[in-house]
Amino acid sequence: MLSLGERRTVLSGGVPVAFAVAGEGPLVILMHGWPEQSLSWRHQVPVLVRAGYRVAVPDMRGYGASGKPEDPAAYRLDTLADDMAAVAGALGAGRWVAVGHDWGAPCAWRAALRFPDAVAAVFAMSVPHSAPPPAPFLEILDHYFPDRFFYMRYFQEIGVAEAELEAADLEAALKAIYWSASGPGVRAGGNRQAPRDANLLESFGAAPPGPLPFMTDAELAQYASLFRAGGWRGPLNWYRNFDRNAADARAYGDPVVRQPAGFLAGEHEVVLHFFPGQLETQRALCADLRMERRPAGAGHWIQQEAPAETNAALLEFLQSVRDLL
Repeated sequence: MLSLGERRTVLSGGVPVAFAVAGEGPLVILMHGWPEQSLSWRHQVPVLVRAGYRVAVPDMRGYGASGKPEDPAAYRLDTLADDMAAVAGALGAGRWVAVGHDWGAPCAWRAALRFPDAVAAVFAMSVPHSAPPPAPFLEILDHYFPDRFFYMRYFQEIGVAEAELEAADLEAALKAIYWSASGPGVRAGGNRQAPRDANLLESFGAAPPGPLPFMTDAELAQYASLFRAGGWRGPLNWYRNFDRNAADARAYGDPVVRQPAGFLAGEHEVVLHFFPGQLETQRALCADLRMERRPAGAGHWIQQEAPAETNAALLEFLQSVRDLL
């Protein structure tokens, strides 16, 4: 197994949160998404450590060696942000930078709102900052995807997606998911327009033979091994709180993130095509959006597909906020 640093665990609301930590200097917390693991930051950790940062990489709640509560409500964004604050507290950091990809991005945005004095800056990848939606989430999905399969809707019924993924050839399933949302996969039409009653894996095209262009077969096997050991209930529970998350967000009042913010998404980022106007909304909701970049050719797995561009953007952003830490 690849080591990202010294392994530690902290309790957050009674739930263990495992994380790796390496380096010395201002604290940067890297938050992964679905269906990933802390392994997804393997290209960033050594670069950030060499640049003089202390880097913490959690197994997000439900993943890896962290706790995996059964109750979906245990995966609300407020709770997940509290997990990240617990990691920072365990490391004695009064100020830190929240960096997130995929579901880690909403977690980073929420941490910035929830802990405005502790989170000095936020750098998000793939998922822009947004305001609470004006309607229940399933109504929004029915509006935009009335006759099409959409994975977030499929994930709502507990046990359905879990059973499909647990019965699948996991390496092949993960490879199809990773390929379909990657830059090359998007260009090859990997995201199918499946009917509404399809299952998850029917909505993805098969990956071509051989290793993924951004992941070795050994790395793919490591992902699969971690999901076999930890199961799918926790990771899927992240998707079962949209309306709770919206209600919690409304309680903050002003949705504007005041801290310096950066955003990175691949040229072929699929999330930006889910709903209209996401980047425009983010620009209106970030008081200091000092970076927005779209690396050419890359898709959803930006820090794995385009590590050099990701590292350069992240280092530039961190240097711009270093005096705040």
